[in-house]
Amino acid sequence: MKNTNLFFAVLAFSTLISCGSWVRIGDLTSISNRNLDDSKKYVLLNREVEGIADADSDALENAIDDLTKKYEGEFIRNAKIYVKDNGKKVKVIGDVWGIQNAMVAVNTSANAEIKLEVGDSVVFKRKGEIVDGKIIGINSNVLIVEYGKGKKIELKFDEVTKTNK
Repeated sequence: MKNTNLFFAVLAFSTLISCGSWVRIGDLTSISNRNLDDSKKYVLLNREVEGIADADSDALENAIDDLTKKYEGEFIRNAKIYVKDNGKKVKVIGDVWGIQNAMVAVNTSANAEIKLEVGDSVVFKRKGEIVDGKIIGINSNVLIVEYGKGKKIELKFDEVTKTNK
C-alpha cells in the first residue's frame, strides 16, 4: 500500500513539473513576419529579448510580432524557439534588429561684428532676470552698465547683448 501511494505521489509530482517546462524546438538564424528592404541598413536594437504568445492561433507569428513591435524592430536574429510541453504557449528569444531611429543634430553658427560704444543700449542677466541698461564706460576687457535707477555694474563683453532701444 505504501509503495502504491509513493508511486502515485511521484507520478503526480513529475506530471506537474513536466507541464510547466519549456521545450526547445529550434534555433533560427533570422526570422521575420515582414518583407525586408535590402536598400536599408539594419542595426541591432536589443539583444536576448523574450516574447511569449498563447497558441490559440499563429502563436509563433504573434510572439515574433510582439517582440518586433515592443522593441520597434523589423526582424529577429539568433532566435531560439520554445514551446510548453502542453503546447499552449510559444516563446521566442533572440536579438531584435531594425532601422536606427535617427537623432538629427543641428549645428548653427552666426558671425557678426558688434561694436559696443558708450551710450549703447544693452541687456544682461542679473539674478535670473534679463535687465535693460546703458553703457556708460568701456575698458579693455570690461564695460560699465547703468541700469535701474542709477545702479551701475561692471560686466564682461560676453555677458551683454546689444539692443536697438
